[in-house]
Amino acid sequence: MRKISKIILIVSLTVTLLTGCGIRFGIESRRNNNSDDSVNYSGESINKTESIEGIDKIDIEIEVSNVTIINYEGNDIEISGTLGNLSRGVTVSKNSNKLVISEKAKKAFNININTNNASNLEIKIPNSYNKDIEFSFGVGEYNIKDLKVNDIDIQGGVGELLIENISFNKLDLSSGVGSVDIYTNERTGEIDIKGGVGDVNISLGDINGNLKFEGGMGSANIKIPSDAPVNIKTESGLGNSNIRAKTSGENKYIFDITMGIGELNITN
Repeated sequence: MRKISKIILIVSLTVTLLTGCGIRFGIESRRNNNSDDSVNYSGESINKTESIEGIDKIDIEIEVSNVTIINYEGNDIEISGTLGNLSRGVTVSKNSNKLVISEKAKKAFNININTNNASNLEIKIPNSYNKDIEFSFGVGEYNIKDLKVNDIDIQGGVGELLIENISFNKLDLSSGVGSVDIYTNERTGEIDIKGGVGDVNISLGDINGNLKFEGGMGSANIKIPSDAPVNIKTESGLGNSNIRAKTSGENKYIFDITMGIGELNITN
């Protein structure tokens, strides 16, 4: 489970601060209190397929699961995996041009859980899909790989988030509690990141937009190519700022970075 046990331990110490900072985990507001939580779905297999024809936006809402989201060469979205005993199941619905994939937690769900009780899901998105996608995460470990889409919106929860080799025109990310790692050599556009509690590590290879970063509690490590056409502006909080990156001097894009509590490192 990597560092997930450490993340769970610090939640009780930071929840008051997070509430004051406007960071919410996005679980309570989505729960249907009329559902029967006496049903045990633990161990139940999930295998769902849905066409993306006519879909302009995919909305993925996860409350208590470990999830891998990848693209593949198929034609339909595929959801597979095994439910944990905290889950109320997975639903897939369409509303006009939007496809919603939702995994709900039981009402008795408590933030102080062992994520071994969480579901384990894999969501495959066809590589022909290049429109918008939105993620809303609760508790778990999340891995997003190889997507090439228009706009990506991510609302983080509690757990580690790993993003690899994605390409986008715009990324909006609000992290919660846990580390965030973004590693991509693909083309990236505008990036807006609001930090929560945990370290943020970013490595970019093909920069085609501005970066706005507002730090929370935790260090930020940003790696860019030496020929990146960026102008780096920083505002320090409680922690050192170490700017050692070389740039092309073209200043085509602005990297506007404001730190909260933690160290900032920008390198090549």
